[in-house]
Amino acid sequence: MINKILTKNFDIPQNYEDFNIIHNLIHLDVLTKDSPGCLLFLEYKDVYTVGRFTKNKEYENIPFIRSSRGGDITFHGPGQQVFYPVLNIKKLGVSLHDFVDLMHSFLIKFLQSKDISACRSKKGPGLWVDGNKISFFGVAVKKGVTLHGISLNIKCDLNKFELINPCGDASIKVGNLKILDKIERNRLTNELGRFFLDELKFFLS
Repeated sequence: MINKILTKNFDIPQNYEDFNIIHNLIHLDVLTKDSPGCLLFLEYKDVYTVGRFTKNKEYENIPFIRSSRGGDITFHGPGQQVFYPVLNIKKLGVSLHDFVDLMHSFLIKFLQSKDISACRSKKGPGLWVDGNKISFFGVAVKKGVTLHGISLNIKCDLNKFELINPCGDASIKVGNLKILDKIERNRLTNELGRFFLDELKFFLS
């Protein structure tokens, strides 16, 4: 079943609202065709997004788009790798809790393969390297199929994070993993996809 999971790469930065239409169409396709899923890799044009339960008043001076994901406010932009696994976790027999753990685990192992030590934190979902948050997690599940996923800072404009409290927490410091910029993008996304599918196979075994 896992070998039927497709991968789609989007080579140019995407407009968030336009890509949301694509995202939802792929979700619908996975749902209606009863397929195991599709892995999406992309970058966004500069945008602030907030989770579906975030209060607007906290960010009234920052233009933002409300997303269907969980979590609070974050920034997306060029130089940040976004990975959305649109997976039929109901069909695969994976709970939402296990899916979130799997997402963290695969990325930790991928970064370990690059001699980067990343860890989770009590501050919430995401990964930290040397005290800086370098990866942001926000997911949703609709009719057993996942939406959204993770973003990994590589060489994005960190000044854009200075205008907000990332994830609603003023104490969070944000960083880039510039060493990953040395990896050609198609190779990077191929490796991320492989590590993710290996982790999924391990979970299902």
